[in-house]
Amino acid sequence: MSSSAGSGSPGGRHGRGVTRGRAVVVVLLLGVLGFGLSALPWAGAPVATVLAEQSVRLSGAEAAPVTTAASLAVLATGLAVAIGGRWVTRLCALALVALGVLLAASAVGFVLDPGPRLLAAAAELTGVREIAGDPVVTAWPYVTAALGLLVAASAVLVLRVPTATAAGRRYERAGTGPAPDAGTDDRDDRVRAMDDWDALGRGEDPSASDQR
Repeated sequence: MSSSAGSGSPGGRHGRGVTRGRAVVVVLLLGVLGFGLSALPWAGAPVATVLAEQSVRLSGAEAAPVTTAASLAVLATGLAVAIGGRWVTRLCALALVALGVLLAASAVGFVLDPGPRLLAAAAELTGVREIAGDPVVTAWPYVTAALGLLVAASAVLVLRVPTATAAGRRYERAGTGPAPDAGTDDRDDRVRAMDDWDALGRGEDPSASDQR
């Protein structure tokens, strides 16, 4: 008795732990975090101007523009998981892996070589493609790289969404619910109507037979 109960317990916890709603919330939350990280400062560097030394700063969207687009795509994927069937869910899982790798790779690529983006920003500020000191990289690109790994890992959660159960419930509501009763009532109405026509053809009053 105890062994069978123990073997069934993990399965019950597994079924309650992975739901479509929870998977959607996780994916949407990761997309929002990615979009927020793209708005934070990723790096800065001093630049020399005619009047005084200034500093140029890059946000995540400026340092790695792909992060904003990838984060929006993660949000769209979360919405697709919310309304999609089995095959759509699987495609969404593959998309999450690709988007997570893209987020992580773009963040790591910037950390390894922030110079070109900072030089371009310095050129826009001063007209000279030059910085006056070493670039300073904040912690946010590292956090974005870790977030990319979480986005890719969320594909496992999406694949475990019980799509078959949800489809079965929709089938039951659509096909095996009140349909047989409604069909029986319609058939009885047609039979009664035919009997009434036959009675009228024999010169009888159908309403009189109903009253009896």
